[in-house]
Amino acid sequence: MTSRLSQIFEEHPGQCISGEAISQQLGLTRAAVWKQVRTLRSQGYEIEGARGEGYRLLGRPDQILKDDLFSRLSGNGLFGSFEYFPVTDSTNARAMELAERGSLHGTLVCADAQTAGRGRLGRKWVSPPAINLYLTMILRPPIEPFLAPQLTLVAAIALAQGVEDVTGLSCKLKWPNDLYIGGRKAAGILAEMAADPDCVRHVAIGIGLNVNGLDSDFPDDLRGKATSLRIESGKRHFRVDVLVAFLNRFSVAYREFLSGGFLALQPEWNRRSLLEGKRVLLRQRTEAEWGAALGVDDEGVLIFRKDGVTRSEKVHSGEIIEFER
Repeated sequence: MTSRLSQIFEEHPGQCISGEAISQQLGLTRAAVWKQVRTLRSQGYEIEGARGEGYRLLGRPDQILKDDLFSRLSGNGLFGSFEYFPVTDSTNARAMELAERGSLHGTLVCADAQTAGRGRLGRKWVSPPAINLYLTMILRPPIEPFLAPQLTLVAAIALAQGVEDVTGLSCKLKWPNDLYIGGRKAAGILAEMAADPDCVRHVAIGIGLNVNGLDSDFPDDLRGKATSLRIESGKRHFRVDVLVAFLNRFSVAYREFLSGGFLALQPEWNRRSLLEGKRVLLRQRTEAEWGAALGVDDEGVLIFRKDGVTRSEKVHSGEIIEFER
């Protein structure tokens, strides 16, 4: 009920709403409304109340609360469970453990801070508290294991769409798992899988998105390379707003993927591709070679042509460690 009350306040920003109007909308007595207001205040909402005038929302906390989150998700039934940690080592690690213990398809694992956040290839993901989004989705898709890596690209597309919805910023995607804004990295995606030979048992898709950090919040080696939504837009953003936008976009993209494969989403990737047509340094295993990135095919595979070679090749796994801007 408190989530519905917070929605009423947010639908009337800066306006005073009478207790009677709230009572009618919620179907509660005035005394019950007062209890709900007190509950929201205890959660960090700033609510002004004046006798005879009603209530006005002055500010809300930058928190991700289950009731608020689920009340704003589109009604498609993909996400049904939520695990929240004020601090954890890694949401991906927690998600993989939960999945092994039987957590349902569509479980969300979220943390306010991580002590051992991870990126691809074992890299550390800097995860300070209270400013960024750290999330992992547990999925049990009815697909063969070789298709699972495509879910990383599906998540990247949905993340770009969600960020654009909330901020109006233009997002670019760097194959296979990075989101760039203004020429700097704003997010990374880490997918991990457990599978049998012929089917996927579960996939954990982790998202690390820099939301409200400033340049001073990044380590020295990342300043100038990493960015955040706040840096690029010039204003703070509520993390739950970004999360809701992403999850709603992902729900749609996931259904499209299951029904039409990555081909159904390929145009969304291509129009945001950071690398297409650029000269890049591609590392596969222990070797790195320069060549041209020629786009992503309908299976999410990078098309790459080495320097000095006329024939292109398909790259199923690898890392772009440098690219010409």
